[in-house]
Amino acid sequence: MTTASLPIWRMIVRQALVAFAASMIVFLATAAEAQDRALKGIALVIGQSGYAALPALANPANDARLISGLLGDLGFEVSTVLDADHTRLSRALRRFAEDAEGSDVALLYFAGHGIEAGGENFLVPVDTAPDDPQGLVALSPLLSELQAAVPVTILLLDACRTNPFPPGATIATEGGSPAPVAAAGLGALRGVVPMKKTGGADPDTLGAVIGFAAEPGKAALDGTGGSSPYAAALAKHLPAAGFAFGDVMTMVTEEVYLATAARQLPWTNASLRRQLFFGLTPEERKGDEAQIRGERRKLLLTIAATPLPTRQLVEQVANTNGVPMDALYGMLDVLGVDVAAGGDLARQLDEGARRLKEIVASRNAQSRTDPEIVRLAALADTAEKEGAIRLALSFREQASKRAGEIDSALDEAESDIEKRRRELSQTFEDHAETALLNFDFQTAALRYADAFAQVERYDVARSYFLKVSEGDAWADQGAWHVDNEAFQRSLAAYDKAWQIGRSAPDARRDGDLRGNMAIVMTQLGERTMDPRWLDQAAEIYRAILKDRPRKKFPLDWAITNLDLGVLLNILGQRTGERSQLDEALNALEGASQIITKKQMPEEWAGIQLNISNVHSSIGDISGEPEDYLDASNAIERALTVWTREARPQLWASAQSNLGAALNSYGEKAGKPEAVQRAIKAQQAALTVATPESSPGTWAQAQGNLATAYVTLAELTNDYSNLRRALEAYRSSLTVYTPQSDAANFAGVRYNEGRILLRMGRIENSMALLHEAEQALGVAISHVHRAQLPIQWARIRSVTGEVLRELGERGKDRNALIDARAAFEDARTTFRDNGMGDSGQGFWEKQIAAIDAQLASPKP
Repeated sequence: MTTASLPIWRMIVRQALVAFAASMIVFLATAAEAQDRALKGIALVIGQSGYAALPALANPANDARLISGLLGDLGFEVSTVLDADHTRLSRALRRFAEDAEGSDVALLYFAGHGIEAGGENFLVPVDTAPDDPQGLVALSPLLSELQAAVPVTILLLDACRTNPFPPGATIATEGGSPAPVAAAGLGALRGVVPMKKTGGADPDTLGAVIGFAAEPGKAALDGTGGSSPYAAALAKHLPAAGFAFGDVMTMVTEEVYLATAARQLPWTNASLRRQLFFGLTPEERKGDEAQIRGERRKLLLTIAATPLPTRQLVEQVANTNGVPMDALYGMLDVLGVDVAAGGDLARQLDEGARRLKEIVASRNAQSRTDPEIVRLAALADTAEKEGAIRLALSFREQASKRAGEIDSALDEAESDIEKRRRELSQTFEDHAETALLNFDFQTAALRYADAFAQVERYDVARSYFLKVSEGDAWADQGAWHVDNEAFQRSLAAYDKAWQIGRSAPDARRDGDLRGNMAIVMTQLGERTMDPRWLDQAAEIYRAILKDRPRKKFPLDWAITNLDLGVLLNILGQRTGERSQLDEALNALEGASQIITKKQMPEEWAGIQLNISNVHSSIGDISGEPEDYLDASNAIERALTVWTREARPQLWASAQSNLGAALNSYGEKAGKPEAVQRAIKAQQAALTVATPESSPGTWAQAQGNLATAYVTLAELTNDYSNLRRALEAYRSSLTVYTPQSDAANFAGVRYNEGRILLRMGRIENSMALLHEAEQALGVAISHVHRAQLPIQWARIRSVTGEVLRELGERGKDRNALIDARAAFEDARTTFRDNGMGDSGQGFWEKQIAAIDAQLASPKP
């Protein structure tokens, strides 16, 4: 992934601020410390909007008034100049430099056109001619003069607009030679250099802070409201009490970054030798609004320390979903940045963005009338907008508490009872929605239930919606927190919604609800290994397809076929029935005829990945290499949409699946070069998927990598690859646990046992064979014979091989007897499930050999 100029400048800013924050002492701190000598601050504020011949700017005059009022409140002596021509601008700057002598701090704020030429920055008067850019005011001499006159110099330059002059315009620089005007923005000031520790430096000269509205060489936005983003951010955070000036400027930087959706990033250069605080502040430090401001500022400082990959992920999710970044960063704070409950960060943010978009679109502020609820709801709305998601949840909790108080005291005889109940319902619903933004699905489900109870008697449509929402929240609780009871409660809520809907049946709505139920049943079936849930889900999908024929509901038909195809593949893998896999393939291919690459590329790519999974499942039964080639070809089609640049997480998952298909092909066809390609595909996936960002994909790639190493060892007789395989399998167990994913956990322990068996034979190691026996014992303890007969039989078959090795090498008759029983279990189970024809000869030979050994006289 390429690195743009934006992150490079951000690194420079961070280093500069950290450097002076770590080494300085307090300079301006509190009123008490300033009593011996009153500290004096002088400010010049310039706003240039009304350019005569250059493009006019709407906001600089407004920005100047805003900043002037702010600095006056902070105790500065402020002079304000608006729309100054060359004469007025030069005179104002000259007087400012003269008046600065004897002050402690001199602050210049300039809003208007500013340009860079020949390494110098220039302020543009309003009477400048476009074809003859003369009479501009250079900044470096002014900076040098101010630094010689006052201890602290602060320049805040909201002047990084695009070049207002025609192409090819030049300016005579200090040396007299003309220099071309830069295309956009200002450059870093040459006068800003660290103060020397020795020599003739004035000990009272403490340095300078130069704040640019945008990075050097980048244009700043004028803003669509009454102020520029930079001026608005300064006004919002300069009054912050208790923060060093470096932290304040960091807040300003991140505020503009959020306000402009990452299109503009202020840049600060500082050479202070002591820490700078503003003293007295007019800002109120107590109350709910102050609490929101405080949370916002903490969030901004947290954003400043957020790693670049995480920032890029937030920007991508915000841009894709059309939601502000503020709330997404607030969700990062709630999540603690690390993933929660086995989910990956990208998926969590995508889900949070989707919820935020739906909530903003549906929230109804007009339904509130209680003054306290109105106040708390407004505070929560503001906190959400500011990214203070956790604080918003607190306000929602207070509003729900108030709603509960009203509920308990509500008189059923009041004439406005229905209106009040609707208000309480809305309050509980608002709480539920904010809980969803905090990934607190249980609270969301309970509050949706409370909201439903308030309107159940009055509004059938809203009651239906709230019950479905409760079911969705319980489903999320079950998925994210490995909570099967939550899945059961989800199905109960969906069933209640179904009963409510019987009063006014709606085929499409009811089909969607049944589809949600089938999705939960599928997850329950995978989680509990109970095929009854999977069978019920399949019945639901088939019923939906009858109600939604292809000609009448093409897209609904396609989506249902997609879900059914995924489910049938799971069933086919577990039962080994080819007919289920053929039905799965037909369902997915039918879906791809409606959901095309041209119209719905992302969804189409997902279908191709599922088609690949089915081809691989068929190959596992048929043993034909061509089935795995079909699987890899389907993944290659998906990768034409899921590129590493556009969809890195999906690309990584697809690469892992591609590697699995290539490995199976290489194994069946005896082609080690295909296995080498498989290993490279898994390693590529692991360059994107990490245990922190995408634990599921990472664990999948580790398991697939291990399988490829085993295959390569068998094809090349290089058994060092078995050690590599064992390491990869064991790494995946940090994600696959009996609680979070019993099926994959059992599968990994089974494969671990197979590798240890092979290594034990090669190295003639009883210890490795005992390790294999232990791993297989753990695997079979998580697989039930009645529910997963084929998987159970495979584990028993390999267990028989391990026990036979232990019995023969250790002269252990009991181990041989146990081995015979294991082989007999595998043989009969495969035969009873119609899959034993090709394997019966192997088990018969094993049993016969053991019988011969047991019949021999004891030594």
